[in-house]
Amino acid sequence: MSHEPGPVREGSQQGMSRTCILSPYLPLRPSPCAGGFILQRYAPVCDMSMSPDPAIAPGKPGFFKGKAGYYARYRKGYPDGVFDAIIAGFSLTPSSEILDLGCGTGNVAIPLAERGFRIHAVDPDPGMIAEGQRRIRDPGACRIRWCAGADSTVATLGLPPLRLCTMGLSFHWMDRAAVLKTLDGMIEPCGGIACVNRNDSFFSHLENGWGDAVREVLTGMLGDGWDYSGRMKKRQEMRHEDVFAASPFPVIEERAFTVRETLTPDDIIGLQLSTSYAAPELLTDRYDEFRTRLNRRLLDLEPSGQFTEESVIHLIMAKRS
Repeated sequence: MSHEPGPVREGSQQGMSRTCILSPYLPLRPSPCAGGFILQRYAPVCDMSMSPDPAIAPGKPGFFKGKAGYYARYRKGYPDGVFDAIIAGFSLTPSSEILDLGCGTGNVAIPLAERGFRIHAVDPDPGMIAEGQRRIRDPGACRIRWCAGADSTVATLGLPPLRLCTMGLSFHWMDRAAVLKTLDGMIEPCGGIACVNRNDSFFSHLENGWGDAVREVLTGMLGDGWDYSGRMKKRQEMRHEDVFAASPFPVIEERAFTVRETLTPDDIIGLQLSTSYAAPELLTDRYDEFRTRLNRRLLDLEPSGQFTEESVIHLIMAKRS
């Protein structure tokens, strides 16, 4: 299997935005904020290169246990414009303390650390943390504290007052209302939350060919039991925006960033093997079969092996009233 970087990224750094107050929730803390600062750009000190493809299939327990290698190699990061928007939106300075909750292998934590911030990267999966640590070229210069923890335990980790909490796809796995209440007691009065999400799963690609191919292969191999995470049954759950509306952080600005990418069958297959719905319990001992069947199906769809498309990255920046 090739170890060359997979997705080719290009596209707009601009995004649509809007700001609104979603609820009359009144915080008890004062809200006047200081003006912004110009942040010096730091030379990159963290290695964001792809990790080698895992030599063996992921292990058994948990949605993501044993998937960290796939996650690091195939989960795509975010364009500079996302981080520029976060830095400006929360007036971050080099002294700002940032929590990346559900950090995975560091797709948010590492780029922010490269820009000179101190990051507390928290994840419940030790494999994800270990993979994230391996991606750092200069641990002495990259100010990340990696810590095992979860939304239910974050208040016990002894973190300093935070300017910002970032969350990616991890947010939809959490008790969202509860964690926002917890973070209200940990974030400075002028701070807030940045929630970033990109449509990487096949659920978001059912109309462009390869999403249907993934679903067909999983259903053909595993029947209706393949939806191990239950995500298909949760399609109508409350939107993130509505959760923020009922939280201490009801003032939101939304941005959308479009990136144009070219994916190969290897990229698409590896991405599926990083997900919760391709669960270890279901695919153990069948990884080679899965790869072979999906690769064949994808090449039937696109003999060139090049799937070029536009993906949308959504950013929600939430603050108190």
